[in-house]
Formats: sequence, C-alpha cells, structure tokens
Amino acid sequence: MTTTAVENPSPVTVRTAELACLEKLLDAAEARRSAVAEIASDPGTGKSRLLTALARLAERRGVRVLRGRCAEGAPALAHGPVVQAFSAWRGQGADDPATSPADALLALLARTPGEEDHRAAAAGHCAYHEEARRLLAACLTDAPGGVLLILDDYHWADPGTAGLLDTLIHQPLPAGLVVAVAHRPRQTPAGLRALLQEGVEQGLVHLVQLPALDPEQSAAVLRTDPGAPGLARLTERAGGVPLYLLALAEEEREPLAGARPATATGRLAVHLHTELEPLDETALTVVRAAAVLGDTFTVDTVAEVAAADRSRTCAVLGELRRRDLVRPAGEPDRLTFRHPLLRQALYATTDACWRAGAHGRALAALRALGAPALELAPHIERAGAAAGEADRRDLGTAARIALHLGRPAAAAHWLTVALRIDRAVARATDARPARGRGGASGTEELWREVVRHLAAAGDAERVARLVREILAGPAARTGPERSDTVAYLASVLAALGRDEEAQTLLAAELAAEPGPAPKAASLLQVRRQVAKVLAGQIPARADVERLTRLTAGAGPLAESGALALSGLCAVLAGDTCAADRSLTAAGHLLDGLDEYGEPDPAGDFGGPVATGDFGGPDAPAAGPAPRDTAGTAGEPLSTLLLLLSWAEALMGWYGPAHGHAERALASARARGDAHLLPPLLDTLGYVHYQSGRMADALLAAAECREVAAAAGRDDHVGLSDAITAAAWAQLGRGNPAARRPRPGTEDPLKSPRTPLNSLLQAEAYLAAGDGEAALALLMPRREAWRVSEPVAVLAARGYELLAAAAVAADPDPAGVPTALIEEWAVHSAEAAAAVGIAEQSGHALMARGHALLRRRQGAEAAQAYAEAVELLGADSPAGTRARELARDLGGYPRGARGPDAPEPTLGELTVREREVAALAGEGRRTKDIALRLAVSPRTVDAHITRIYSKLGVNSRAELARLMALSD
Repeated sequence: MTTTAVENPSPVTVRTAELACLEKLLDAAEARRSAVAEIASDPGTGKSRLLTALARLAERRGVRVLRGRCAEGAPALAHGPVVQAFSAWRGQGADDPATSPADALLALLARTPGEEDHRAAAAGHCAYHEEARRLLAACLTDAPGGVLLILDDYHWADPGTAGLLDTLIHQPLPAGLVVAVAHRPRQTPAGLRALLQEGVEQGLVHLVQLPALDPEQSAAVLRTDPGAPGLARLTERAGGVPLYLLALAEEEREPLAGARPATATGRLAVHLHTELEPLDETALTVVRAAAVLGDTFTVDTVAEVAAADRSRTCAVLGELRRRDLVRPAGEPDRLTFRHPLLRQALYATTDACWRAGAHGRALAALRALGAPALELAPHIERAGAAAGEADRRDLGTAARIALHLGRPAAAAHWLTVALRIDRAVARATDARPARGRGGASGTEELWREVVRHLAAAGDAERVARLVREILAGPAARTGPERSDTVAYLASVLAALGRDEEAQTLLAAELAAEPGPAPKAASLLQVRRQVAKVLAGQIPARADVERLTRLTAGAGPLAESGALALSGLCAVLAGDTCAADRSLTAAGHLLDGLDEYGEPDPAGDFGGPVATGDFGGPDAPAAGPAPRDTAGTAGEPLSTLLLLLSWAEALMGWYGPAHGHAERALASARARGDAHLLPPLLDTLGYVHYQSGRMADALLAAAECREVAAAAGRDDHVGLSDAITAAAWAQLGRGNPAARRPRPGTEDPLKSPRTPLNSLLQAEAYLAAGDGEAALALLMPRREAWRVSEPVAVLAARGYELLAAAAVAADPDPAGVPTALIEEWAVHSAEAAAAVGIAEQSGHALMARGHALLRRRQGAEAAQAYAEAVELLGADSPAGTRARELARDLGGYPRGARGPDAPEPTLGELTVREREVAALAGEGRRTKDIALRLAVSPRTVDAHITRIYSKLGVNSRAELARLMALSD
C-alpha cells in the first residue's frame, strides 16, 4: 500500500460517534445545566484531537471554552490546570478588574487549603470548596451560552484539582458548566480513577471511551481511499491507534538515501521524548537495554544488558510500568513495550556504539539461558564483533525455524547475514568455508530451501537479492557445482518474471574465467533459452536451431533440451513436420533418463514417473540407493519435460503430454520447486480438458490458480481461469466460484487475454449456449480478433470458433454476413492443411459445417460435423460439440461412434506392449506388472504411455474396455 502521512494534519477528529455524544452535553450548557464527561483511552488514541474538535463546536454555538492541561511534576502548583484555564478570564465581569469573579477565583485557587479546611472536609463540609464553587457560579453569569472547561492529561492532576472536580461532580453548579476530563487510565492514580468511576456509577459522569480505529477511520486519518490495498493490515499493525498508524505510514514511504527511520524523527519520536524526559540517566539506560533485547524481556536480562544493579533495574521497570511504557507480556515474569513502535523509536534514537556493545551483552546472556536461535539471531547480526562458528550455526538454525514457521522473508534475512559472515571469515582467514551438508550456515540445501519458499510466495525481489548473496559467497566462486547453481537460480528468477536478471546471470557465467566445462557450457546455453520460455517468451527459432547443432554430443540433457526447444518453436511456427522429428527425438532421450538426468539403470527402457491413471508412483522393488533430493539435480529434467509436454499438447499428442507432465510434476513436488508448479499444472489442466477429463482439469486448474496467484504469475492465473470456465461449461454448469461479466459489459480491451485463453473462454460460452458472448469476446466492435491472431498451430481452431460464435449468435443471415463465415471456414481449412494436425483438420471440418449450416444445407453440415468427430475424438470438448451439432441435424445417432468409424485395434502394439496392455486391462497395478514381466516399474509406465498414445486412450478404464472389445 502506498500512503502519504500528512505532515501537518488538521486537528479535526475522525471519531465522529464520540464527538456526537459529547456535543449533546453542550445542549446542557446552553440550557444552563452542568455536566461532567470523562474521555478515557491510551496514549496516541486521539483524546486531544477530540477535545479540540469539541471546543470548535462549542465556540460555534456560543459556548465559552476554557482549557487547561495537567503536567507531571507540578503538584506543588495547586489547581494548576484550573488556574491555567481561568487566567484567560482575568479582569472580566466587574467595573474594577481587580474585583472580577475570575480574579477572586484565581486568588482563592492560589491559596492551598488550610488545616481547618481539611477538618471541615472530613466533617462533610469544606468552606474552601464552597467558596470556589460560589466564585465559579459568579463567573458563569457572564457566559450566557455556558462554559466548556477542558482538563487534559488528568492522570497528572494535583490534589487540589482532584478535590475541586470532586466538588463539581457531587455538587453541580446551577449554571451551565460542562467539564470534559481526558486521561490515560493505566497511568491515572487509583484515587483519581476511583473518583471518576464512582461518578460514572452514580450517573453523574458521562464516560466516553475511544476504541480502536476501523479501516474507514484509518483512511480518513491517512487521507487515502478506504479500499486502498493494505489499509486493513496497517490498521491492525497500529492497533487502531492514530499515532502508531501515522508512524507506520511514514515508515512505508520510500525513505531518502541515508535517512533515519521515521520512528526516530517523526511525531512518534517527539511523543516518546516527552514520555522519557522525566527519567534519570540510569532509568534511560535500563529502558534502552530493554529496547535492545527485543519484543519481550525480563528483569534479569535487562540488568545484564544495562550493566546495572538488579534491584535498581527492577525499580526502574516498575516505574516504567506505572508510566505505561512497558506492560506485562503474555509469559510469566516477562515484560513488553506498550507497542512495538515505541521500542523501534527508542532503539533508533540510541547511540549506535552503545547498541552494539549492548547486543553483545544480550547475546552472551541469552545464550547462557539457552534461548532459541531466532532470539539470538538479531544480536548476532548487530553485535558488531567477530562472529564465530556458533554464531553461524545459530543463524542457519534461525533460518530453518523461520521457514518452518512460514516466514520465508525472515529466513532469507538470516541466511543473508550468515552468508555475509562467511565472506567476512573467508577474507579474514584467506580460507574457503566448508561446502555442502557439512558447511556452516550457508549450506546448499538451506539456501535452496529458502529460495524455493520465496518463489512459492512470489517474492521475486528477495529472491534476486538472495541470489546476489549466494553467488558472491566464497563457496560459489569456482567448481563444477557453480554452473548448476547459476542455472537453477536463473530458472527461478525467470519463472518469477525476472528474465533480464536470469539472462544476465547465465551470460556472466558463460563468460567467466575460467569458464564452465564444455558440456556444462552447452547445458547453460540451453538453460538461457529455457529461461525465456519460463518467463513467458518465445525464443528465436534461428537461435534454437543453432543451439541444436552446437549441443550434438554434449550429453542427453543438453541434446534433449535443445530438441525440445526446437520442437516447441517449430510447432508454434506451424512447422509440424520439423516439430514431430524434434519432439520425438527429445522424448526418446528424456524417457531414457532417470530423475537426476542420467541414463536410467533400472530397466530396459526409461520412462516417465506415472501417477493417476498410470498406476501411481510405485517404487521399484530393488535399485540403487536413494539419492539426495534436496539439491537441484532433477530440476533441469523437470524443466525440459515441461517444455516437451507443452509442445506435445500443442501437437495434439495428449497421451505423451500427460505422462511427461505428470512425471515432471511429481519430481518438482518432491524437490519443492514451486516455480515450476504453475506452468506444469496449467499444462496438465489443458491436457485433461482437451482429453475430456473435466474433473481432473478442474482440480489441476484450481491448484494452479492458487500457486500462481501466490507466486504473482498473472499469466498462469488467467490460463487456469480459462480452463476452469471451459471445463465447468462442458459439465453443463457455470463456475460456482466466479461471477464473470459477459463481454461487452465493460471495455473489452481493458483486460487483455492471450489467444489460447480467449479460445478456451469462447468454448465455454459456446458450451453454455451463449454465442453472442463468444462473438463479443473474439470480435468486439466487429474487429477481426479481440486479441492477436492465435499461433499457426491453433489458427484453424480460432477461425472455427469465430464461425461457430457467429452462427450461434446470429442464425439469420441478416446478422454476420454469410460470406464472412465462409471466408473464416476457408481460412480454417488453409490453416489446418498448413500444420497437418488431425485435431486442427477436425476444427476445419467444423468450420465448413458452420458455413453450410448458415446456408441452410443441414444434411451437408451434419456430414461435416460427423467427420469432424472422427478427427477430434468423441470425448474431446470440440468433438462433443461437433457430435451434438450433427445429432441436432439428424446426422449422428445418440450414442453412435460415428459413420464408418473403424473399431480400435491392437495391431499397432509390439509384443511386449500387448503383454503390458493385457495385464493392465485386468486391473493389475504397475508394481504387479513389473514383477510379472521382470522389468522395472518405470519401464512398465513407459510402455503404458506408448500404449495410450497408439490406441488413443487416456485411462486404464478405457484400456480395459478396449481390451474387452478386442477379445
């Protein structure tokens, strides 16, 4: 939230309800009746502003306002605030100013009551107070509109003022005097509190308490919009106290370079100075020591940090409690400041050198008590002394605990401190710290875990800062692991939308001296292009083709990565022949690798880790010892499988795409690579949708939306929303979690979508029978496209949807011209012929059917729709739509597969694939099939993936049904 704290705000209060209650008392003054009001609340809640607003109202109504303020340390001045208030009335109300009632009252108040007055008071009658009451009444005769007497900071009231107020409460004047008393209940002596409480209970005093501000009041204080993002959070942090709210707003403003914190220079610092001014030097040292210790502290730790006597420290803390600077914390024997901002302000104004020494003493005291690492970490950071091994170990522990508590930002901070200490130690000793698991605070698994948590939270800025700290460390300067580290960090940055920084990291690593080994350099070149895809960009095809040639013989990961990139670029360009070759080769290489990017030793053929319909993640019965998954050995493989599966999905190879995406997703989940989850889940959701598995599509899209929103990836949120809308529409229901406005109800160019998102949303509208909405989405204001034309591989589908929307929205030729629909059908056919994908040819046939339907050629249209079903698949969304259109025209019987549809055959399967298919069709699990055939479960999963692709099925249930039909 961006807020601007007002430097000189108006004293008008935002507490309108409380002001309205007090204003009613002014009616009593005007009616010549007297009243007493008590305004009670903590410091900074706005009591003085409320009284100022009341005074302004009184003046506008002709009520005379007198104001006095009690002051600490002035009890020797009897009736101080009353004298201050009535001094403004001196010399009025008589021919001789010296004999005016106000002067006589001031003279009386200047004299302390004598012993006889006290004896009379004990007997129930005090001539002194009776005389004061009489003189007050005489003064009021000169104020026909009444008088408002304001007594602020009443918690510092002297005995004389308290006695006079007691008289006014129990013996109200017959004239119109309204007394408004403001005080801090926690600082008010018990006798004064009892006096007011008794008046409230007897109905003689009107109590007005100031509750915490609500967000709307906070917006008024900050002069910002009530719906401003983060306003509610700011209000909660401030505890609804205006003073703290303004201080927090000042803190959130972008500070000038080198400027001190706002808590050290703003209105809160001034307020704190006023509260601390009466303290002696010992008390100030004690309160500063408490500020150094943190949010909570004990008498013993404060005494050690302050280097003060314990009994004296205890006495000072007791005085601070009386002043309400500190309060009891939730734990026994522990204290805390009234508000964290008070501690911050006090800390910021304390001498830096003294603070450093105090942190060292605090660290020693807390470590001796066995304090947890999170409590020690701030003192390690700020002590300024040379850190030792114990300090680095505690910082690493603090980072891990912060992660466990769900605070990745704090974990990143403590890890950063640890890495800087490592560098300082290395410079001082000219030695390299230990690496890997045996290292100190900067161990590899720790920083990787912190980066993953930050990526899951979408905290790209902290990831970028932490990357610089990691790569600046002595343990990351050289060695074969550095290339993996750089590639992984660049991948995370790219997935978080920081592509320029990712490219800079990779380019710098490739240009470093000494540079990476040849194979590592080849893989880094691949990762540079992959980073572009993760950031939502498309690499230049010429660069990718050059990379394919350069990576020949550079290892399976680099080769398969270049091939997957080449296939993706080719399919996006509509060159499906080249895409077929590249993607098939990439799939063969990747299927032969294990989860760490090395040749699979488990069986005769590697393959994707299967989940869901593929039999579940069954572990092999025997094999190599499990490897550490805390590192990033499998991250490149998951990323390349992601590229491969998305390219396969665009080609319409939904079986292989499903298997590869599931394998990548399982691996990414196991490692905690949150930056890969949004694209992987979107890929799976899209594949499920295109395959007709709507329930699975909804589950994947829902999870994707959650993780993508947390990571700040709006592009993936948009795609998951489109998949969700389309899937719910296919199920015959609207999305129960969304209230999406129809196109045309808002500026259609206000929320741009990607071409694929628009196509999916258009399919959702068509499935819901809303052709007009689909047409408005794709062609608002009768323009050619709502967004840029879909890529070549989706162009046939786009033109078909445009024609379908036009026919559904305007069945009459008077609407969208028939010639235009026929032109779209021609474009769809041309686009389908250019890419040679059966699915796109099915869309072209549907577009032809739409044009025929507009010309009232129902039989021919039905035939086109029926032929489209055979190309699209009967269970796909488009196939379902074509089947329904054909059936409505009488050309497709309900439940039929289609005219002249060939029965599924097992002839294309190899002998081993037939064995696997037969066992899977019997309902056997992957592990059981592996034991029966004496191969690894991974090999079984690979065979099942191939079987699905060849037979055009997507689940074991479909495979079992097909096997039964073939018997």
